[in-house]
Amino acid sequence: MKTWAFPLAAGALIASPVFAQSSVTMFGVADASLRYLSGATSDNKSSFALTDGAISQSRWGIYGKEDLGQGMKALFMLEGGYHLNNGTSQRSGKIFNRKAYVGLEGDYGKLTLGTQDNPLWELLIEGWDPLTVGNYDQNEWMPVVFGTNGPNGANNAVKYMKRYQDIQVGLEYIVGGVAGSTARNSGYVLSVAYVGKPFGIAANVLQNRDIQANTQMIYNLDLKYEWGPATLTLGYYNSNDKTGFVDGFLSGRGVTGGPNPRKDNAFFAGVAYQVSKPLTLSAAVYYDRASNVNGVSGDAGDGSRETYVLLAEYGFSRRTTLYGTVDYSVGHGAQRAEFPNGRDQTGVGIGLRHRF
Repeated sequence: MKTWAFPLAAGALIASPVFAQSSVTMFGVADASLRYLSGATSDNKSSFALTDGAISQSRWGIYGKEDLGQGMKALFMLEGGYHLNNGTSQRSGKIFNRKAYVGLEGDYGKLTLGTQDNPLWELLIEGWDPLTVGNYDQNEWMPVVFGTNGPNGANNAVKYMKRYQDIQVGLEYIVGGVAGSTARNSGYVLSVAYVGKPFGIAANVLQNRDIQANTQMIYNLDLKYEWGPATLTLGYYNSNDKTGFVDGFLSGRGVTGGPNPRKDNAFFAGVAYQVSKPLTLSAAVYYDRASNVNGVSGDAGDGSRETYVLLAEYGFSRRTTLYGTVDYSVGHGAQRAEFPNGRDQTGVGIGLRHRF
C-alpha cells in the first residue's frame, strides 16, 4: 500500500491561513486459485481451472480524503475488479466496476453518492457472513441473492452511515433514474446493528425494484459471538421475489420471473477458529427452503438447497495468505434444476492471496 500526502494551503484562496490535509492511497488484492469442480456440465463432467480467489476477488483502487476542518472530511473511492488469470475486467466496459463514489464525513456520520456496497453487504464482508462472502458461485449464492441490491447492483446509490458507540445505523436509497417513474429500478436498505463485543446483532430490510417496478423484498437477521479464538455466526433471510432475480442467478440462465413470486426462507451458520497466529480454520453451512421456484406453484415448485464449506487459511504475513477449501452443494425438489447436472456439486480449491 502506498500513500501520498499533499498539504493544501487554504490561505491560497485568500480565505484564511488554515491548512487542509489531503491524502490519496492506492490499494488492491491479487487473488487466484486452482479449482476442481464436479458436476460442472449437464452431462456431469468435471472441470479444472485457474480462476478467481475462493474468498476475495482481485481488485485495485484509489481512496482519497481531505480534511475540511471542524471535524469534516471530503472523500472518494474508485475501485475496479479484474480476473488475475487473464487480466480482464470483471465487468466489460466498466473500469471502476466495484466502487465509484464521493462523499462527506463528520460527526454527523458519512454521506456518499455513487456506486457502492449497501449497508447489509458491508456487514457480511466484515465477518457477519461465515465466509465473509465466498467467491465461488457454489458458495456465494446466499449472500449474493439475499444481500445485494439485486438486478440494480450498487449503482446510483445514496448512502448514509452513522455509528454511535456500539450502535451502527445505515440507510441507502437507489435512484431509479427512469423518466416518469421514481419506483422503477429503485431500491432501499435499512440497517441497524449492535457491533459490540463479544455479542453482536444486526437487522436489515432491503427492497429492489426492476425496470417494471416489480419488487424483491428481503428481511434479514444476523447474530455474531466472539468466544476466545472462535467467532460464531448465525443468520436468517426471508425473501419474496417478483423480479426473477433469485431464480435467474441460481439457475445461471438469466432473469426468469414468472406469475408466481418466488419465496425463500434461508439460514446460515458458521464458525471461524484461529488455531494459531498464522492459521485459521472456518466451517459454514447454508440452507434454503423455497417455493414457487421458476414461477411454478404447488409441490412442483418447492425445493431446498444446502451448501457445506471448509476453509483453511495460513498467513505468511499480514498481506500474504495461502488457503485451501472444500465445498459440497446439493439440491432437492425444484432446486435440483439449479445445478448443471440436476443434482449436486463438489469443489476443491487451493489459492494464494496478496494484499497491497
